[in-house]
Amino acid sequence: MTREDASRHTQIVAQLSRDLAANPRLHSELQRARRDFFGGDSQGDQDPAAEHRFAEWFLLERESEALGAVPASIPPYDAAAAELEDSFVGLFLIESVSEHCTARDIQNDEVVEIERSASLQVGDLLVGRLYPAMQERWCASAATPALRPGRTIADAFKRDVGALEIQRRLNQIELEHLLLRQHASSTDAVTTPGPTPAPLAPLEHLEADLDQLLNSVGDRHAAEVISQQLALAPRPGALIGPLLDQLAFDTDVDLDKARRLMLEIWNAHHAGEAASETEESPQGGGAPGESLGEQLVRRLDEGLGGKQDVEELFANLERIAGVDADTEVDADEAAREEALVARLEQGDGDAGDLGPLVTEYHWEAEVADAEESALSLWVELQRNAPIPVTDVESIGSQDIMRLLLHVYLRSAPRERSSLVRAASKEVERFFDWLAVTQEMDVRDVAANVGGALLEHLDRLEAAGIALSNDAPPGDAPGLWQVEEIGGDGFGARGDDGSSHWVNADVAALQHLEVGDLLLAGFRDPVNPDTGLHRSIAGMVVVLPIDARSLID
Repeated sequence: MTREDASRHTQIVAQLSRDLAANPRLHSELQRARRDFFGGDSQGDQDPAAEHRFAEWFLLERESEALGAVPASIPPYDAAAAELEDSFVGLFLIESVSEHCTARDIQNDEVVEIERSASLQVGDLLVGRLYPAMQERWCASAATPALRPGRTIADAFKRDVGALEIQRRLNQIELEHLLLRQHASSTDAVTTPGPTPAPLAPLEHLEADLDQLLNSVGDRHAAEVISQQLALAPRPGALIGPLLDQLAFDTDVDLDKARRLMLEIWNAHHAGEAASETEESPQGGGAPGESLGEQLVRRLDEGLGGKQDVEELFANLERIAGVDADTEVDADEAAREEALVARLEQGDGDAGDLGPLVTEYHWEAEVADAEESALSLWVELQRNAPIPVTDVESIGSQDIMRLLLHVYLRSAPRERSSLVRAASKEVERFFDWLAVTQEMDVRDVAANVGGALLEHLDRLEAAGIALSNDAPPGDAPGLWQVEEIGGDGFGARGDDGSSHWVNADVAALQHLEVGDLLLAGFRDPVNPDTGLHRSIAGMVVVLPIDARSLID
């Protein structure tokens, strides 16, 4: 989307929201509407984007008891709301990203063209409101999040709506309850495609309210100084927390109100800024801030550049995350078993029970080559994760999916499907054993594991085999996403933003789907004489779109 369009729509909604809030006839109705929209959290602080979606719903969809109609349709609000009149809400699955984005409306299967946002990717699911833009295009509301993996969520939504036999479009409050509350708690799953919605009150009003609050309890802090400090703070918590502690000790100020005002002031200063934090590498040896996906690409580059055996290179990719099954290959069997038990019990300083329980399970089940099992790999993955999770009852479905992804990556090309399924079965047997022998029934966690990796294992394996060849890569391999599939090849977009048309035969194309991720290199650098057409060289690994949330 264009920043100008998003900003204009946001400002119109924000101004009309302030006008409605200033109408004394609507005070009690607004409170009731908030309870309907936010549920039990209606009186608490809400995310600014959620507040903006509430304002859109109240203004554009909800019929007011006091006014007798939808507020945007009657004077004095209708004139200012005219630009918003043709907007509508829904679920929109991004199918291609170029100069503009094309998206499929999940509720009627029609294709719409949306102004592009730099953060949007193929496979994202926009959930919210679209506003009309120029040339029959649409502009997503700045408060519309993009859910990932969108295709999986969209499929689940269609199944649920079909089961309920709903024959109409869902409105904004229904989408909020059915989708956004469920997924907004996962920071990996939700991104905002546009600038942060503007605050529903001007900065100077917020500063005046904070000054009045502080003066009412005789506090010496000046709101203007606090505002300047918040403007410089990259994150509000580090500044607001100590201030609230001091206010709690020195005054009887309403801490909730003070916190809300300071948070709104910070949002006002930082509205529209894009998040620029990068997570630290989970394992030493990578570049600072390097994601797992970037490490995969770097490791492929180093291995292929050094003429390392390609199958061996892919078979050891799990080491990127700190898993090294060969650290004790020179020890005798008894020493290896003793070292394994010691590692699992010590837990690298973490007292989690996953390691000891896996060891006990292996002993009771008489598992051969226990150290090489998927469960032993899982223990190492959980311990070496950026945030270690080594208690069985704290493990979630994403942890199991991370294990299966590592098994997929480390396996030989023609063994990926069988080994991933075997690992999944091994986890299920372990959970059954926990329920029977340890009275720890966490089988629902394994039951919730799904997604495209498991659902499309055979297709993904076949696609990787069909695309691979023995030609040496002419440039560094990279991570690519399939955006379009044609008769002689497919369009792919790299993490660096570059796009190419990749030559491929029908045997390979029949296994590919839009949204798939490819770890691949090309035969030759870009040739100006042949345009952007490329040919794949070397081994290719094909991953489902929802693997991105695990490797980014």
